[in-house]
Formats: sequence, structure tokens, C-alpha cells
Amino acid sequence: MENLAYWKEKWEEEGKDYVLSKNTKDKNIEIWNKSSKTYDEAVGYERIDEVISNLERLGYINEESIVLDIGCGTGAYTIPLSGICKKVYALDYSDGMLNVLQNKINDQKIENIEILNKDWNNIDLVCENMSKKYDFVISSLNPGCYNFESLLKMNEASKSYCCYISTNGKYKNEIIKKADEEIIGYKIKRSDISNVIYPFNILYFSGYEPKIFYSSSSWIYKMYEKEAIEKLENRYNKYLDNNIRSKIKDFVKRNMKNDLFIEESENTLGIITWEVSY
Repeated sequence: MENLAYWKEKWEEEGKDYVLSKNTKDKNIEIWNKSSKTYDEAVGYERIDEVISNLERLGYINEESIVLDIGCGTGAYTIPLSGICKKVYALDYSDGMLNVLQNKINDQKIENIEILNKDWNNIDLVCENMSKKYDFVISSLNPGCYNFESLLKMNEASKSYCCYISTNGKYKNEIIKKADEEIIGYKIKRSDISNVIYPFNILYFSGYEPKIFYSSSSWIYKMYEKEAIEKLENRYNKYLDNNIRSKIKDFVKRNMKNDLFIEESENTLGIITWEVSY
């Protein structure tokens, strides 16, 4: 369909400048392994409880559900889903993230979670006996599913329902806005690859009947001075020279609070759900 090709192309265009799209797989694993140490400190669990409550209320999950959580990370959705559903398979390719999740499973003595250390984009679902295995497949804020093929692959794994969670394209982060203005003099355009408009329209023009509801979300990242400097140097990598490095260090020092650099972001998540059979 012509409209399907349009949305696929638009999504691919947005991905060209997305930093994780440019990295090698090993580099991205390194990034996720490093962030796993403090990942849970930034997660807003209120919105997770709200999303899962809605999924249960709308009948997408119940006590008999077999669930696949793609890009599960440290288990933000995996853990609460395990309290409702019969079995949850937690899939991720970051050892760091999965180690944190395994520790939670051990500490809470959870017996219905199985960890899958795999790369979603490279899995052959038939060979891995994962085709049409799950009642419910979910992917939340997962860069591994920010593309046409990985999105539609969810339908191959599910025999009933899917859920895809991402942003609505609106984003507020005052400290980064201030950093852009003071360090390079203008706001850097943010990649819109995570906008739900792309997967929603791809699903619609693929013949599915996606539904959507929204949930407010916020993250708070607390970093020591060295970590904050490294993060901003990565953000302004293509501008880096001695002057920019000096500005970054000065900006971080001036914005430290109680020995921490605090970054707060706010946005709205779009939660897309759809029935696989059509």
C-alpha cells in the first residue's frame, strides 16, 4: 500500500540521525551495560502501574497469559507482569540489564520469569520455537524495535495481542535545553524516531486495528560530575574542541546540586495495542 510505504520511509529517515542507530551492536551493549547500574533510579514506576492496570482492565492480559517482554531491561514491566500473568519471558541482549533483573527475581523469589539473553533483531522465531508462542507481546521504549521489521516481527511471536509503548513526540528537558543554548548557542534537533505516529500508522496501513491511550511520564537522572561531562561530550561530539570541552565542564560545575548533576525530563507515552489476528 502506498501509505504503508510512506510511513516506513519516514520512520527510516528519522532513524538516520539517531545515535543508537549509528553505533555497532557491541557499542550499544556497552552503553546499556553501563546504564544498568543506575537505570532503576530514573524510572517513573507510577506510569508503569497505570499502563499495566489498563492492560488488565481492557482484557489484554490475565492469569493465564504467556507474555514476551522485548527489551525488558531491568524488568520495569517484567516484574509487575509476573504478578498477574502465568509466565513472562524477559528478552534483552544486555548482560548488565539482565543481571539486575536476575537479582530482583532472586530477591523476590519469583518463579514464573524466564530470561532470554538474545537480540530481537537477529532471532529466527521459527528456529527458536518462539513463533505464535505468546498470548501477549510487549515492547516499551525499546530502541531495538524502532524500525519496520522489528515492529511487525512482534506479530509473528504473538498469537493474540501486542503492545508497543513509545513517546508522543513531545519532550521537555530544561537542563539540556539550557546546555544547548549555553554550550553551542542553539537547540539540537532531537530525533523523532520514538514517536508513536510511525508504528501506529504502519500497523493501521498493514491491516491491523491499533488502539492507543496515553500516560504522562517523567525521568530523573542523577549523575556525578565526571559522568555528566561524559554525557554532554557525547551529545556535542561533532562540535568537540577545546573551547566546547571547557564550556561543558563549566556548565556542569555551575549546575551541580549537592554534588550531583540532575537531569529531569517529561513527556507523554503513547501505548498502542492491537489484536494480531485480522
